[in-house]
Amino acid sequence: MNARTWHGSAAVVSAAVVSAAVVSAAVVRAAVISVVLAGCGYTFGSGLDRMGVRTVALAAVGNDTFRQRLEVELGAALARELPVSSDLVLADRRTADALLHVVLTTANERTLVTGQRTDPVREGAFAAAVWVRLVARDGRLLLERRISDRTEFRSPIGENLTSARGELVGDLARKIALALEADL
Repeated sequence: MNARTWHGSAAVVSAAVVSAAVVSAAVVRAAVISVVLAGCGYTFGSGLDRMGVRTVALAAVGNDTFRQRLEVELGAALARELPVSSDLVLADRRTADALLHVVLTTANERTLVTGQRTDPVREGAFAAAVWVRLVARDGRLLLERRISDRTEFRSPIGENLTSARGELVGDLARKIALALEADL
């Protein structure tokens, strides 16, 4: 082994030791922060499991707007998103610990930039709001909240109202699932 090879090996070993020390320090820092926050009364997650809520049934999504079929898309997106973004398990209405009610209250489209006759809307926005209620099996109201979202679309890059609608529905479903995970 010549001096250059030995010196290069020492650099690799030194880099590995430094990298392990940085990772260890980050893990220790995260553990300390968790303990401090827990000591201050902060908790992680919604606390629904402490209230006995582990399963939820999704009631048919209501629609108080003139946007047809948006509630169907939102219901399907919620069924996909709840198991992914929360610890809640979807269950049958008869066996669920809680029932999730969602009502679409507003859905509005706006033209932001007008175009030509062949492309009347160059840029637009689509916004919607829902009213969310989570009710325990015994009738207790666990959560009641208004959630809204807005998405924009630009026709020059291939977006349109249909793609904006899909994005909006997915974002609303994610926000609802995250609201169920927020501290109650």
